[in-house]
Amino acid sequence: MTATGAAQDSRTALLGRLIDHAALFPPASMRMSDAVAEDRRARQSPYSWMLARFVCPASKLEALGEEMPWDGAPGLSVVLDREGLDPLERAAEAGAPVEAVELRLREPLPSTSLLDDTIGRLRFAVYFELVLGERWRDTVPEAVARVAGAGGKVKLRCGGEAVPLVEQVALVIAACREAGCLLKATAGLHHPVRRGAEHGFLNLLAAAAFAHAHGAQAAELEPLLAEEDPRGFSVTQAGIALHGRRAAPAEIAGARERLFVGFGSCSWREPVEDLQDLGIL
Repeated sequence: MTATGAAQDSRTALLGRLIDHAALFPPASMRMSDAVAEDRRARQSPYSWMLARFVCPASKLEALGEEMPWDGAPGLSVVLDREGLDPLERAAEAGAPVEAVELRLREPLPSTSLLDDTIGRLRFAVYFELVLGERWRDTVPEAVARVAGAGGKVKLRCGGEAVPLVEQVALVIAACREAGCLLKATAGLHHPVRRGAEHGFLNLLAAAAFAHAHGAQAAELEPLLAEEDPRGFSVTQAGIALHGRRAAPAEIAGARERLFVGFGSCSWREPVEDLQDLGIL
C-alpha cells in the first residue's frame, strides 16, 4: 500500500511508505547478512506497508548484491559515502533497483553549477543533505530554493553528532513547502513524539501536513515540532489534529506526496512498537 493511494484512511495516508529502512547505519549498524534478513522480516510483516526503500552505502552495494538478489529486491536509496560513482553505476548496470541517491552538501549554500552537474550525472532522484551553518536563517531558504531549481530534493539530518533546533527544522519544512521541494529526514527520529532534545517523527508529520494544508509558516510550525505530550496528538480515521489544527486524510496524502516523503531509520520495529503503545496502530 502506498501513501498516495490511502487518502480515505488517515493512518495509512500518514504512515504508508514512511520508513526508509537503514539497518546498516548507526546505531543499529547491522552486518550485511543480518540487515538483509531483518529487512526481509520487515517486508513479510503486517507492517510492510510502512516501509519504503532499503538504504545502502555505495561502498557496500557489491556486498548487498551478494546477500540480496536484485531480482525481487526492494527499491534502494544509495548513500554516496565515497568519491566516484563506480560502485553505484556497476550495481545499477547489474540490475540493482536504485531509485534514489543521497549525498551531503559540503557547504550551507551550494552553487547552482554543483547542483546542476550532480543532477546531470545521476539518473535517479537525488536528495541533498543540508548543512546548517551559522547563518542558517538566511542560507536555508536559499539552499532549498537552489536544490529545487536544479530538480533535486532535500534531506535533513535530525540527530547524531548535531541535533538541529526546532526553529531550524521548522524553517526547512516551510522552505521546502515554498519551493515545492520534497523533504526526507534521517537520524535521531527514534520515537513518534519529541522527547527532550530528540525530535519525533509524528511531530514532523503533523508539521508537514499543516504546512501543506494550511500554509503554516515556520513560526507556526515550531510549537508543533516542540510538543512532547503524546496526549496532544489525535490520529483518527478523520485525520490528524494538534494544537487546534486538523488535516483530513486527503490533505495528509497531499503533504506526503508533495512535501514530506518520510524518514530513514535503522529500526522498523521501534517506530511500530511506539505507535502501537500510542494506540495509533
